[in-house]
Amino acid sequence: MKAFGTFYGVGVGPGDPELLTLKAINVLKGAQVIAVPRSSDSSSDGLSQALRIAEKAVDLKGKEMMELLFPMTKDRESLKSARKEAAAKVAGALKAGKSVAFITLGDPMLYSTFSYLVPLVREVAPEAPVKVVPGITSYGAAVSAAVVPLAESDEKVIIIPAAYDIDEVKGLLKSFDTVVLMKVNRIFDSLLDALVSMGLDGSAILVSRVGWPEEKIVTDIKSLRGGKLDYFSTVIVKKGI
Repeated sequence: MKAFGTFYGVGVGPGDPELLTLKAINVLKGAQVIAVPRSSDSSSDGLSQALRIAEKAVDLKGKEMMELLFPMTKDRESLKSARKEAAAKVAGALKAGKSVAFITLGDPMLYSTFSYLVPLVREVAPEAPVKVVPGITSYGAAVSAAVVPLAESDEKVIIIPAAYDIDEVKGLLKSFDTVVLMKVNRIFDSLLDALVSMGLDGSAILVSRVGWPEEKIVTDIKSLRGGKLDYFSTVIVKKGI
């Protein structure tokens, strides 16, 4: 009986191909199938960028490419259907004995589609091993680029998506020493108002496209009011900087 292939989640980091780990490179070299998640929203095009990063670090010529489409929607049924279809594709390759490397920006276990697929793949291919190769997160790269420590001593840190209600964000800003807000492009002006009202605008840094040639680090965040921000923008609020 043919052995099942291994399902890998491979984090390729935020943008700089030199930030891929040796483990990630070796797994990508050895995998027969590269699963490439793509968004139906071409404006963000974020998930396909994982492939661009990987291609700069590893020669993927000759690999079988498996495109997995995930719609940009909050409709639960549409998401469930897309994830089940993607899991079925992955399971088919695993049952054929092929190892599948699912590439994702940042880390596979943080705000990644990979984590949703794991239980679905296990349902249809329970014998297939699942392994995760961690990647450098965008906020980890952002604080390094800005040379700002994420936390020191007993400081408390929270990482949240920018979809949070601004009033909730205000409460978290009071409770935590460092607040990382990811993908803030759509709510930036409201966030800026909250930070100014709390006297924290001077404690905030915006980093966009970290690890890419277009990387930008902005310490005077009030200068960004009313502007169009990149989809991959992160605001780090650290009290005391």
